[in-house]
Amino acid sequence: MHEEPLLEEALFALADQAREEVRLDEGAAELDDDADESVLFVNAPHKIRTGRVTYSCDAVGDVHACFGMQCAHVRLSHENQYICEISGRVVAVEHTGDSDPSWTGRSTGSANPDDLAGTPVGGWVKRRDMWSASVQAYRDAHTISDAEIVAPPAPPPASALAAKRGALCVDECPDANAAPKKLRSSRKENWTRESIDKLAADAIWVIEQLFIANLKSAPEAPAPDPRLQNLEFVKAMAIRKYVARCSRGESALNLDVLGNVIIHANEFVRQQRAEAARRLSAAAERAASTRNRTNAVFSGQIRNQLSQLIVSLWRACCLTKHFQSAKKGGDAFRPFAAGILYSLKRGLYLTDGTCVVPVLEELSTHLPALRSASSTPAARQLQSSSHRGICSIQRALASITEMNAWESLPARTLLRDASRQGAFLRELVSRNS
Repeated sequence: MHEEPLLEEALFALADQAREEVRLDEGAAELDDDADESVLFVNAPHKIRTGRVTYSCDAVGDVHACFGMQCAHVRLSHENQYICEISGRVVAVEHTGDSDPSWTGRSTGSANPDDLAGTPVGGWVKRRDMWSASVQAYRDAHTISDAEIVAPPAPPPASALAAKRGALCVDECPDANAAPKKLRSSRKENWTRESIDKLAADAIWVIEQLFIANLKSAPEAPAPDPRLQNLEFVKAMAIRKYVARCSRGESALNLDVLGNVIIHANEFVRQQRAEAARRLSAAAERAASTRNRTNAVFSGQIRNQLSQLIVSLWRACCLTKHFQSAKKGGDAFRPFAAGILYSLKRGLYLTDGTCVVPVLEELSTHLPALRSASSTPAARQLQSSSHRGICSIQRALASITEMNAWESLPARTLLRDASRQGAFLRELVSRNS
C-alpha cells in the first residue's frame, strides 16, 4: 500500500525530466531563480538571453540572430534610434536625451526636414511586387465567367441628348435638324413703379461715381514779385543800378539820363499793375465758370432729369429686337448708363435724325478721362465698361429697322419721350450755366 504513492511520484518526475529535455532541444528552456544556467551549455561563456530572436542574412551569407536590445551589434544613431549594424533593424527608440555637461542651452538641432524625418514608426513598408501582382491578375482573369459580367446600360437615343452648349469642335458639323433657339423673353416687360425707381436710383449712383467735382486745370505761370508794383522800390533799384554803372566807369553821370531812368521806372510799375489786374480778372472768371459748371452737374434737378433720360432709353432698348434675342446677362444696366453719359460728348441720333441724347459739353467735361488722376476705382470700372454700354445702345437702335411697324411702335414711343426729355435737359443745363 505504500509503494503506489512512490511509484506515482517517480512517474511525475520522469515526465518533468522529459519535458525539460524537450524544451532544451527547442531552445525554450526555463530555469528557476536558484538554478544554474550553465547547465544548458557544454561550454557556456554567456548567460541565457531572453526576448524574441530575429534571424537575418548578411551580405556574405552568414545567418545573424538578433536579440533586440541584448544584441551586441546594436548602436545608437543620430536619430536617437537603436539600430542593429548587421541586420539594419530598428530595435528601439531613445525618448530621453542624455545630459551633456558641454551643452550651453542653445538649440543646435537641424531645421532640415530630411534630418528630422528619420525612419517611420514600424519601419519601412515593403514595396509591392508588380510581377507577382501581374501574375495574380492573369490567374484571376481565367477564373472569371462570362455569366458574371454585367452588360452596361444602352446609351440614350440621340434625340434624348441635350444640345451642346458653346462652340462646336473643329471636326463637328452643326445639326441641320436642330430646333431653333428659343428667344429669351424680356424680363423687363412688367414695369412697375418700384422697378423704375430702383433703376433711377442706380442711374444716380452711376452719375455720382463718374462725374468729378473739382476739375484740375492746367498749371498757371508763377506770379511775379509783388514788389515790382511798388513805385518807390522800383525807383530805388533803378537809381542804384545807374549809380553802380557810373562808379564802374561804364557811363557818365547825367541828370537827363537820371530823369529818363525815373520815367522808365514809372512806366514799368504801371505795366506791372495792369498785368496783375488782368490776372485777377481772369482768375475770377475761371472760378465763376467752374462754379457754374459744377452747379450744373451736381444740382439735384439736373441729376434727376439725367437719370430719367437713362431709364427711358433703357426701357426703349429693352423692347428692341437686339435685347430680346441677346444672351441672358449680355447687357447690364450700369454699363448702359455709363455709355449714355459718355455719349453726351457727341450726342446720339436715330436714323431719321431724332436726337435722343443731346450734346452737353458742360456735363461731359466732368467725366474722367483715360488714366485720370482724379478718378476712383469705381469710376475706372464704369469707364472701362462704358464702351460695352455704347455698343449695346447702337445695336439696339439699329435693330429697330429690322422690326415691322407694329412691333417697333412701343420702342419708338419711348424714344420720342426720351428725345423730349433730352431737349428739356439741354435747356435746363444752359439755363443753369
